[in-house]
Amino acid sequence: MHKFQVHSPGKVILHGEHAVVYHRPALAAVVGLGTTLRFRQLEASQVASFQLEALNCTLEIQLPEFNAFLAEFRSNYPSDSTANLLEAVRAEVSKQLERSGGNAPKQHTQRAFVSIYYLLAGAVLSAPGNTKLTLQTGFQVQVDSQLTVGAGLGSSASFGAALATTFLILAGHFDRDSYLEEANQALISTWAFESERVNHGTPSGLDNTVCTYGGMLRYVKGQGFQSLKIQKPLNILLVDSRVSRSTADIVAKVRHLGEAFPQLIEAIWHACEELVTAAVPLYESFGNAQDDSAKFEQLERLFQINNDLLKAIGVSHPKLEQIFTIAFKRGFFSKLTGAGAGGYVIVLLPENYECNEVYWKLKEELESAGFGVHVTTAGGEGLRVSSLDD
Repeated sequence: MHKFQVHSPGKVILHGEHAVVYHRPALAAVVGLGTTLRFRQLEASQVASFQLEALNCTLEIQLPEFNAFLAEFRSNYPSDSTANLLEAVRAEVSKQLERSGGNAPKQHTQRAFVSIYYLLAGAVLSAPGNTKLTLQTGFQVQVDSQLTVGAGLGSSASFGAALATTFLILAGHFDRDSYLEEANQALISTWAFESERVNHGTPSGLDNTVCTYGGMLRYVKGQGFQSLKIQKPLNILLVDSRVSRSTADIVAKVRHLGEAFPQLIEAIWHACEELVTAAVPLYESFGNAQDDSAKFEQLERLFQINNDLLKAIGVSHPKLEQIFTIAFKRGFFSKLTGAGAGGYVIVLLPENYECNEVYWKLKEELESAGFGVHVTTAGGEGLRVSSLDD
């Protein structure tokens, strides 16, 4: 039986959120939390089953129906493998949901189904050396995630990268031994971006890139990314404010602010760019044991400046302010990450933080205040495929 598992990390934006929308640089890093996908082929089955723990649902694709969809698509678009695919998948999923009757699934669930169907069809239709490939053997996919949906940790890109890797292996684009080759990583990232289009319409391309490649990246919208040559991952505390929000609404609010005070907001974006420029050499040299304590203090200051700039554009929240206050009171520096107005806060942790009694008091106070607290790292390895032992 063909079986394996994929671990796809989430991400945090360390610096440059909101400014990145206006073609200023951002720094992003993978986090130690992520999505785990387990794949098992089912020899006697004609069903592809997807158990999505984060959405508390199971979705199924009947392979005879799926293969019929592929045949129709190839007939309608013989010279174009995937350009019209998303539109065709949306129509097919809508038809299937109508035929199934019952209540319409929630928006998150419906988007997940479209992503799954789209990535699976795309991987099969573009299979190398086989223009007539169909799926004849059923399989089971179980997806578990440590990432809160819609909180700025790249949950949808992490999900998309794990799915893309699985389906590309299934369709013969590469195997478990070759997925880390440069061309194959680029293919994973491309299809994870396509999944992001289902979820976000016009994604920046940042999340899928970070989740696939790992480490820490400098990114400018429309110009691609550069990997930072970091010495080791950074220790961080991720604090969940448990406040949900709409990224699109917050981005629109900031845009309106920029229209009202263009020169002022432009000065803030310029400061954000200068901050990224100052941060890059610190991240790349931190961890080589030379002046690490001084570099860490500089990173703390940059966190504080960045957070104050984000407050200036109005994307804080009373719950975020409570987290900042608790951390600062204990001597720790923090900043919001992502869109703000809820979501997560990053707290910088020094080396050997476990030996620091104040750290444990910080963690206890945050948990007692009702926040979710995760000790993890920023800048570790990217997506990985491994064997699956039952």
